[in-house]
Amino acid sequence: MMKIDTHVHTEYSPDSETTIEEAIEAAKIAGLNGIAITDHNTVDGVKEAFDLVEEDDFLIIPGIEVSSKDGHILGLGIEEDIPSELSVEETVARIREKEGIAISAHPFSLSSKPFSPLGSDFDAIESFNSKRYIGTSIATRYAHINHLSQTGGSDAHFPEEIGLAGIELDCKPLVREIIEKIREGKASIFGRFLPPTAYLRRALK
Repeated sequence: MMKIDTHVHTEYSPDSETTIEEAIEAAKIAGLNGIAITDHNTVDGVKEAFDLVEEDDFLIIPGIEVSSKDGHILGLGIEEDIPSELSVEETVARIREKEGIAISAHPFSLSSKPFSPLGSDFDAIESFNSKRYIGTSIATRYAHINHLSQTGGSDAHFPEEIGLAGIELDCKPLVREIIEKIREGKASIFGRFLPPTAYLRRALK
């Protein structure tokens, strides 16, 4: 059984100082088999991570979190940058052109266009995000009603947050197989919220 955090930021995101080495080490301590590196509008961290891990030791899923005009979109299976500030439709199309899957990130969070997934053609919806207390139940219900696949992720910007949430899959440690399992709705979600006091400390920092 593979246990993966699908939403992790590193120092390649402007709002995180976590190094790639710290992210990998924290994930291993948390008992994960892999992480998706999803920095804001860049895949540069993915390239560094590939150089640091042995293929059979720990799995790196290449990814990105794109700031579209209509909210944040996770692209998993992506090794090339996707332009920001495109429409949700164009962003999803670009991700699929690069053989990735497009996931609506924290879709009903009040902090970033909370209804961005409505009527959009995503491959999955992030129904559990460790930092988004408001919107999780709405996202889960929306996914069920619209028969959308679901993912979970910590949205970690600090090492100790990695592994707070993610997915479990019964599959081989292969990126393409994991991508397809997510697309097919065969991922189970696990997670817990970041404690409010820790969230406030992060926000102040």
